[in-house]
Amino acid sequence: MQATRRRLLTASAGLGIPFLRPAAAARTSVTFAAFGGLFQELYEPAVVEPFGQSRTATPAFYFPVGSSTQALATLRRQRDQPELDVVLLDLASARTATDEGLLEQLPAASMPVLADLTPAATFAGIFGRALFTEPLVLLFDTARVRPPASWKILWSLLDERSVAIPAPPDPVGVAFTVVAGRLFGGGNELRSAADGITAIDELARGVATWDPSPEVYHFIGEGNAKLGVGWNMPAQVYSDRMGGRLGVAFPVEGTISRVVTVNLVKGGPRPDAARAFIAYLLGAEAQKIMVERMFLGPVNARARYSEGALSRTANTPDRAARAMPVDWVSVDAIREDIIRRWRVINPAGD
Repeated sequence: MQATRRRLLTASAGLGIPFLRPAAAARTSVTFAAFGGLFQELYEPAVVEPFGQSRTATPAFYFPVGSSTQALATLRRQRDQPELDVVLLDLASARTATDEGLLEQLPAASMPVLADLTPAATFAGIFGRALFTEPLVLLFDTARVRPPASWKILWSLLDERSVAIPAPPDPVGVAFTVVAGRLFGGGNELRSAADGITAIDELARGVATWDPSPEVYHFIGEGNAKLGVGWNMPAQVYSDRMGGRLGVAFPVEGTISRVVTVNLVKGGPRPDAARAFIAYLLGAEAQKIMVERMFLGPVNARARYSEGALSRTANTPDRAARAMPVDWVSVDAIREDIIRRWRVINPAGD
């Protein structure tokens, strides 16, 4: 039944149609919509599956989605008869889902673990709580580049065409636009995006590709480019798997971090079990595992991690002090404009 259900849910997500949840599965598990790919490969066995092994816990079924946009679309399709119980969403999608009445509130008194979270885990106008943060990092080929200290190294190799950056609508490209704007301008998100586009236009002649394949981490780790940008979790994991050929740097200017929230679906089939699952995900032990194995930024102030693992996140005291502020809801509001401006820089889409 579990294997059949997995195939059905995954296929329906790809086709953009509501999935059908077998009655037996609905009675015996919480349906958890979260990112597929490398995130699922690491998070499901390390965090999700151990929850279901407890004699008192309801198992969680992992329903992989490609992005927050896809998860939000699934919530909208299921508005009248939800089949998801818990869902991960980025901040902008969580705000939209809250505004559209797709999520349940998580009042501070509803679960004790919420008192253990840092203040930054709670956002006005969003019902869920942050589950983790993940910074944008500078990638480099360790065989050809010394560990760089600054983002501005990307603009120092313009004649070599040795930079790889995923272009929007890839979230990495959108985030890099904000970082470039902070480096060469500043102000609110609209002003920063405009300054970022100007800076990236100047960087363009040094870019080998705006569409690294299979993705930017292997592209650089296999020697196809000297420098690039990406998210910290895959960068750290692939760096280990490549024997250190892929380098990861946290520039001295600081960086921005995306925030992923965990949310209770309004009208979901198993609300009490879903709340227990959310409490577990936000708890100290699950957060510790997440940091140690995935190098994601924690939100539980009581959890303890090894210094080695924490040093591979943006949450060390010195890096946290240099964090670049960003309003992701405002960035999402100008996302289409950012994409349009990028197309002027890269009209061929390559």
